[in-house]
Amino acid sequence: MKRKLPAFAGAAAAGAAMGLLAVTGCSPPSPQENVSQACAASDAMASAIEEFRAALSADATVEEVRTARDKVSDAYDTLTAEMEDVAEDRVNDLEANVDEFRSAVDQVPDDAQLSDALESLGNEASDVRTALDGVDSDLNC
Repeated sequence: MKRKLPAFAGAAAAGAAMGLLAVTGCSPPSPQENVSQACAASDAMASAIEEFRAALSADATVEEVRTARDKVSDAYDTLTAEMEDVAEDRVNDLEANVDEFRSAVDQVPDDAQLSDALESLGNEASDVRTALDGVDSDLNC
């Protein structure tokens, strides 16, 4: 006489097998992979900073500058996520510079003439780039 197993038994066995595959087949990234991912995120942030600098012109609108700032901020968020375990001191320095950068752009009034703020915003972008260079140095990118 053939014995019937409950319907959920087969599903439970399949789920357990998939769980074992997931645990054994997916290992966390190696330290080198972490560094590679952080370097790629750093490159993306460097590009976003250059795009911001390119947006700084006398005929740029405040909205264009803020959009470029948002790209730098998004790239920063990605970079800090990738660097969670890498170069903690440099991340703190970069964070302080990005916070000052964001604040400087936010302080530009909507109706401002950007020509008045070009130099200070350029300096803020340079400070962020210097901090980013420090991160790159620690990562050996």
